[in-house]
Amino acid sequence: MRAEGYGINDKPPVRELIPFGIQHSLLIAFQALPYPLLVAAGLGFDPAQTAILVACAFFVAGIATILQTIGVGPVGGKVPIAMTVSVVFVSPALLIAPQVGYAGYVGACLVGSLICGLVFFLFADKLRVIFPPFISGSVVFVLGTTLIGVALGYCAGGSGSEDFGSPTNLMLAAITLVSVLLLNVFGKGFLHGAAPLIGLVIGTVVAVCMGLVDFTPVAEAAWFGFPQPLYWGIEFPIDACITIGFLAIVGVAELLGDVSATTKIAADRMPTRRETRGVIFTQAITSGFAGLFNCGPTISASADVGLLGFTKVCSRYVVALAGGIMILAGLCPKVAALCSVIPTAVFGGAVLLMFGVILVNGIKIIVESKPDDRVVTIVAVSIAVGVGFNAFPEALAQFPFWVSMFLCGLPGTAFVGVVLNLILPGRDKSAKWEDDVDEAEAELIKKEDELLVE
Repeated sequence: MRAEGYGINDKPPVRELIPFGIQHSLLIAFQALPYPLLVAAGLGFDPAQTAILVACAFFVAGIATILQTIGVGPVGGKVPIAMTVSVVFVSPALLIAPQVGYAGYVGACLVGSLICGLVFFLFADKLRVIFPPFISGSVVFVLGTTLIGVALGYCAGGSGSEDFGSPTNLMLAAITLVSVLLLNVFGKGFLHGAAPLIGLVIGTVVAVCMGLVDFTPVAEAAWFGFPQPLYWGIEFPIDACITIGFLAIVGVAELLGDVSATTKIAADRMPTRRETRGVIFTQAITSGFAGLFNCGPTISASADVGLLGFTKVCSRYVVALAGGIMILAGLCPKVAALCSVIPTAVFGGAVLLMFGVILVNGIKIIVESKPDDRVVTIVAVSIAVGVGFNAFPEALAQFPFWVSMFLCGLPGTAFVGVVLNLILPGRDKSAKWEDDVDEAEAELIKKEDELLVE
């Protein structure tokens, strides 16, 4: 590898392209797994249904990553950003699907993604006013608290399991968690970035040695099979569509942050307007595609951005190859079946640290916005409503279901935060997004945009 690494448009030789691509694909795979495994366990899917959802998640991640890195016409930011199914939509899935069916949730994701894309292009400048950093931080914080609760339940064996809370389950979760922790603290480069994935493998191997893993679904699975679109069907409940659309718009803030981090690492600059719009447009298109393949909306794979900084290999072609590998994984039912037999306790231990980091990142975003009294009030009320009603949803049992959707968990935090931010006085003095770009750099970006348009 060249001493200075590889830039965005560099093409490494094949002898380096392949191992780097495999390295990225492993990280993408782990970030793609939480959605199908958490949703399948929460909704009581059997191993065959779980495998279908895993295969769809891998396939969607691969297609979305290739579109984002290589691009087709206006689709694609043409930057080294991997895409995956967003873990943000696990909690809404567990809330909405039991009420409207998984078909209704899938339809809501499809419509919601299109709403997000339309709103961004019509009101892109206004979104920074409506969703300042402290609201995004509040949503991320509540996401972390919600997912930690889910992960702890899985560490105990999964709600409703016969051996829930057994010492064996907790021991497997602890072994996995300790493995992840040690690799995260002492590992370097790939070992650090892939700590959750490696911990997952270690925990599964221990479970196999204990005779706790049944490989029958793997043996029965075919070597090749196309992911099944609309396996659960599709419906379009209006209240669920609006809720998912609202959450998808909030999620754009995370994507914008990853785009900025990627171009800073790869080219020491802020993203151009063409790159930003291409990335967001791709997110909207691929999220709709994900809905057709039974999954929630897509988002950038944040851990993969960190790998760019470790390796200095920032070639979009390397990440595109990783997307191709993910497509192959999605087309191999045996791979999906193998993922579906991972013990619930092991998976809980593998993701616990990751979800804790999400919570801390939410706090970090809020703190870095230098909140004044007004912001503290908005954050406090929005988090109290989202977390409170998520813990006691029965408090809204006398209201229509759409009220519960808008007040519980992530939607409740985002909705209350946005409303309070718009109606409370002093908005102009509160924390705003900072572009972190000086005048000279801004002028350079402007010229690059003009050249791209020409």
